[in-house]
Amino acid sequence: MRKLHVISIQKAYLDIVVNQLVEIFGDEIELSAITLQELTMDVIAEQDIVILSKEILKGITRPFIPESCPIIIAKREVNIAATKDLYKLLNGQQILVINDTMEHAVETARSLKSIYFEHDYIAYDPMNLMPSNINWIVTPGEKELVPREFENVIDIAPRTLDFKTVLETAKFVKSEMGQISLMNRFYKSQLALAEKWNDENELQYKKVLVQQADKRSKVEDRKEKYNSLAVETMRSIIDKIEEHGFLEESLAILAVYKEAKGDFESFGRAKVKLKLRDAGITFSDQQLRLRLEILQEIGLVNARQGRGGTKLSDKGETFLKQHNEVASNEF
Repeated sequence: MRKLHVISIQKAYLDIVVNQLVEIFGDEIELSAITLQELTMDVIAEQDIVILSKEILKGITRPFIPESCPIIIAKREVNIAATKDLYKLLNGQQILVINDTMEHAVETARSLKSIYFEHDYIAYDPMNLMPSNINWIVTPGEKELVPREFENVIDIAPRTLDFKTVLETAKFVKSEMGQISLMNRFYKSQLALAEKWNDENELQYKKVLVQQADKRSKVEDRKEKYNSLAVETMRSIIDKIEEHGFLEESLAILAVYKEAKGDFESFGRAKVKLKLRDAGITFSDQQLRLRLEILQEIGLVNARQGRGGTKLSDKGETFLKQHNEVASNEF
């Protein structure tokens, strides 16, 4: 059976095109999805049809495609089924279009202008500053390229094959569909892709919410765990510190890190030494390092490699609070 091969560099775009073509020609021809890396000499047979995602692929793929095979260069168009949020906007909006390349941003802006002519569009050039007079940012499935600080963002889903490409494909497939039926299937394919994109985004959003809730739960569990320390635990911590003979110094160190935690900072040893010196306590680097190693071993501080600094742990914060409330000889 004659096959329709779609060749693309990117797997994500390949999936979009193949899913669209299945919706349109799924009952008329067998489809094959091939990334450029997967292309071999024995994949494409005589008389098969080939769709290339970009014209620049013609040269590199030519040795793998028999001379008898027609080659179609895919053209992309905005998925109208995914643009209902644009339809709801008041006329005269200033819209910045962000895509993976400047060329694609220009193409998308032109497509949008041809549909929603009521607005003004600017294709974003990453080499220039972000325009200041923008009402909305629109992106075709490239939301990760949009800075988080912008709230007015509309994701119109990745672009799909345009109708001209579908017409050209129908000619080589020798489709028995009339143009009206073909157009109806084209619209159906856009709707199917828009729904699939929305479902995937909703699923991803739910996953993020679950991850955030799980993270909050772990934080709350950790806080609850160290909300108060038993007398035996307090005594054990004090004994371990006193084995090395520097309880008061350790309390001073913990107090410095408590200050940092309150200011949402992490202090390196140099800054801790300065803070302690202001309190009348002087350490060498080696002395401070030794004390921090003991405090970390007990779990009162969390040390990070590199420039991450050291932070007071929840356990350390609770220990310091309880010790300050009650004299050590009462434990």
